[in-house]
Amino acid sequence: MAEPPEEEVPEEELNASLSDVLDLLAQEVERLKVGLEWCRLSQHADKERLISWYVQQIDIRQDRLEEMKAIILASGDDAVH
Repeated sequence: MAEPPEEEVPEEELNASLSDVLDLLAQEVERLKVGLEWCRLSQHADKERLISWYVQQIDIRQDRLEEMKAIILASGDDAVH
């Protein structure tokens, strides 16, 4: 059975999608920073391990955020945060 042809997505919608991903990544970084601060203030037994995990996750997402900004800039969209 033949597959239906893929619909071409207008460039404006692609740029909006990239911007949405950028916003979601930024929100995730902020959420992780709040979690990190909570962890630093807590008396949890594995505090150091948890702090390390949060820092690692923040670094990963900030790297992805920078990659997404570069993709958006390369696409010609000047609306990078």
